Amino acid sequence: MNTDSIAEFCSRVRENTGDHDLLFGLITDTHFEEKEDLRGYGANALSHLRDFAAAGRTCGARFLFHAGDLSNGNRPLAQTRREITLSTEAMRSSGLPALFAIGNHDDNTYFCRDNGPDGSHALSGIAWQHLVYPDGLPPGAVAAPGVGNCFYFDLPDWKIRLLVLNMIDLPLATGRDGKLKYFMINDHGFSKVQLEFVAHRALDLSVLPDSGKWSVLVLSHMSLGFLPNGGAMGTIFRAFQTGTRCRTGAADVKPCPFSFDGHACFPSPADPADLVHEVEADFTIQGPHELIAHLYGHEHLDIVRTGRGFLEVALLSSLCYQNSPQAPERQFGTSNEAAWNMVAIDRKQRQIKIFRYGAGHDLTLPFLPSRSRLSAESLPLPRAMSSIEIA
Repeated sequence: MNTDSIAEFCSRVRENTGDHDLLFGLITDTHFEEKEDLRGYGANALSHLRDFAAAGRTCGARFLFHAGDLSNGNRPLAQTRREITLSTEAMRSSGLPALFAIGNHDDNTYFCRDNGPDGSHALSGIAWQHLVYPDGLPPGAVAAPGVGNCFYFDLPDWKIRLLVLNMIDLPLATGRDGKLKYFMINDHGFSKVQLEFVAHRALDLSVLPDSGKWSVLVLSHMSLGFLPNGGAMGTIFRAFQTGTRCRTGAADVKPCPFSFDGHACFPSPADPADLVHEVEADFTIQGPHELIAHLYGHEHLDIVRTGRGFLEVALLSSLCYQNSPQAPERQFGTSNEAAWNMVAIDRKQRQIKIFRYGAGHDLTLPFLPSRSRLSAESLPLPRAMSSIEIA
């Protein structure tokens, strides 16, 4: 655990980063719930978000990113909307640009599953996007058509394209029984539109000046492993990395239900039409490119995975709650109540430096050798990590 003050934390970040680093803030899984007792689950999230935002400005962060689950999503829609609005206002309190990924709690289907299964208290992806970006997506963002919360934008000074994914991009529709077809609290997946957008637009770097020098950084709420058709996105990513062709289909989809890292996934009856998508991509002319990493939250743990041929990094929840014995101890009113990060992407040294305020530890990870698949033994990892899994 880091026991330094926020001022000391910011000094440490500034002393260990330079102008060549892309520095941004990352916080995840705040699970805000409006309560009088701030010691309750998610009740003190706004304080964490304001401290995080202020620290981001002091550290010189380029932007702030929330990796999902702004709200706990188990309250009536009016309360969830208010919680999301208050959370986004806290994120923007320092004036820095704020980016958001939709989490599996954010669309309020958690409440619908247990209280109003017809979906009357649910938020569509587009509605959620309008709520967190009331003035529209960040300038320069290119969005997937008709898909909320999937977009990219470019950072020319670092030659990095940021790609934000929507991991709960399933139809918000009711079945014959009048209940929602899927409850995204448990059911996750990519639509064909999103896969095509990534394959044909987001990963097309060919029109950029010095296109061969550009890389992609992926941000979202959860690992591809939690989606039955996450393998389709993985197939597209590998073709991008190797400069080859690919075609996604049934082979990229897991049977439902399934489990990933001990978590039960996709308990709803699965409609193949919503999961099996044939998408072709051809990166042979563009040539090989680097996918720096995929950063996310959701698991409430620090976890590094390398089995897909690129770094996948889950980061500890800011929520003051110890979800598992593998997670650090959390105690209200102490520095380990919160957990949030400043992330520096250092392309010259080919490493990701993650500075942690609160519970957990700092972390430095080397980029994987381009377009390779490594074993656990081939990637040096610090003892500070709570959990290591190769998936």
